[in-house]
Amino acid sequence: MLELKDLLRNLHLIQIRTRKKMQGGLASSYRNVFRGQGLEFSEVREYVEGDDIRLIDWNVSARHRNLYVKQLMEERELNIITALQGSRTMDYGTTTRTKFHAAAEIAALLIFSALHTGDRPGLIVYGGDAPMEFVPPQKGNQQGFLLLKRILAARLVGHRGDLDELLKFLTHGLKKRSVVFLVGDFIYSRWIPEQLEMACRRHDVIALGILDPTEVDGPPGGVFVFDGVASRNRVVAVNRRTRERYTAGVRRRLEEVAAIFQKAGADFLLLKTDSAYETELQQLFHRRLQIQTRV
Repeated sequence: MLELKDLLRNLHLIQIRTRKKMQGGLASSYRNVFRGQGLEFSEVREYVEGDDIRLIDWNVSARHRNLYVKQLMEERELNIITALQGSRTMDYGTTTRTKFHAAAEIAALLIFSALHTGDRPGLIVYGGDAPMEFVPPQKGNQQGFLLLKRILAARLVGHRGDLDELLKFLTHGLKKRSVVFLVGDFIYSRWIPEQLEMACRRHDVIALGILDPTEVDGPPGGVFVFDGVASRNRVVAVNRRTRERYTAGVRRRLEEVAAIFQKAGADFLLLKTDSAYETELQQLFHRRLQIQTRV
């Protein structure tokens, strides 16, 4: 757990970085892609050129012998839940940040994007040996500050971030349909695919995989020390063949994870701790928006 002074310093830095990245367009991308999920119909009006033909009310149009479209009234205030993996495998990093620090900054981007558009962010910290923690979604800047404090004060315990308890809660405990961002490394995790499918039927699930570059691309040549996040420390001599075998195994596992999420109906995006993840999130939101407009 971080000391209070370290927590506040990290919180201040995350707020500064988050504000800059949101000004780069992430908040706008977020608003556009999730805008349609919080809408309800209020009344109808006459059709004008350029209106979305999916909004034509055919019953009203038939009665009045003219085209009428449903006028939408934003219901907003979506529940936006960030589910953050809290196992020791997240406490690993060979760049300027660990996986958990990168996940915390991504969570901050999602939280403040939600607040910026009037939605209600909430938080789940799952995995490891500690009981799952749930902070119910609420509006307001104080909620954002509370969620960041909870994230930065999290204790990373346990060897793996298994999803079973989380998925059961999403299916049976989280009553209102929500947008759920699953944030974790996933390649070390276990879960029952059928539970994931049930959670995806109830909620809009987006999985963000966070990995260190050495986990994806393999360690550099020479001697590499595994720091024992999930086992004892050990030193491994890495040659070209060893690295190729390692990267091939990781690639197969990532393909398997992506296929499981896709089959369940969830989006999956792999992010490295040294990547420009705000740009990659924008691209994901843009792809989702393109799919929505084609439906």
